[in-house]
Amino acid sequence: MKKSFILIVFSLIFCSQIFSQQITLRFQPEKGKVLNYLLLVDGTLTQSAMGMEQVVNSKTEGKYSYFIQNVSPKGDVDIIITVDTIKTSVKSQMSLLDTTFVIPLGLKFKQTLDKYGKIVSFETIEMKELQLPGGAERRIDKRNYSHPVVFPEKNVSLGDEWTFSYTDTNATEDGKVISKTTGKYKFNGVEEKNGVRCAKLGIDANISVSGQGVIQGMNYGLEGDGKSMGTLWIDLNRGTLVHMETDTEMEMAMGISGQVEMVMPMTQKFKTVVTLSK
Repeated sequence: MKKSFILIVFSLIFCSQIFSQQITLRFQPEKGKVLNYLLLVDGTLTQSAMGMEQVVNSKTEGKYSYFIQNVSPKGDVDIIITVDTIKTSVKSQMSLLDTTFVIPLGLKFKQTLDKYGKIVSFETIEMKELQLPGGAERRIDKRNYSHPVVFPEKNVSLGDEWTFSYTDTNATEDGKVISKTTGKYKFNGVEEKNGVRCAKLGIDANISVSGQGVIQGMNYGLEGDGKSMGTLWIDLNRGTLVHMETDTEMEMAMGISGQVEMVMPMTQKFKTVVTLSK
């Protein structure tokens, strides 16, 4: 009986130590370090038009790198982000339209983040001219290759959550699309990932998009919303991304007016995986 009581007490103390363990998350990579990332996106787009449904599957592979140019005394981090080549394969019910294209993006950005991972400044250093498939215009989203999480100022314990929100606008000569994202991160413990001791973070976000412009000589309007959920593994020592997996689903509708008038409902699903390369 006495041994059982001691065992119960020991277990309670052990569990309390685990659940009360606090960590501090800060973005503090080493100056001069180069971080190489592999990006994989599997997507499915289902759209309906004039009584017909079309399903398009795509696979995208890309590589990008961070060069940690400088770390200031107060903790601001200057990063040179280089995006080389993106390869995308597209398949649909009409096999004649299946294609694979490789886009030499030639993008280079300079981004400054504070010690919590929040964007302080962003500028484009280099952007090569290129022809995109279908005559599409190039859109630059500074979040596509950015550090994916802003850390809280306070320490976090197992199960703690913190919120985030941001609005992005992508504008070209032919239109503008605004996306709004609100959500939360949750600290789900410490775990080793790819040989690195990491903070495991859950992400749960709601997304809304709206836009308008001109496409192939016709006016369009776009509205939609969706959800993104997943897990991030963050290096405990440096605050840098080690691995990320997210699943996103969007329900949208595009209205077109002009020579042809129609509304096209669309469902887009995609899984995104980002891995720090060795």
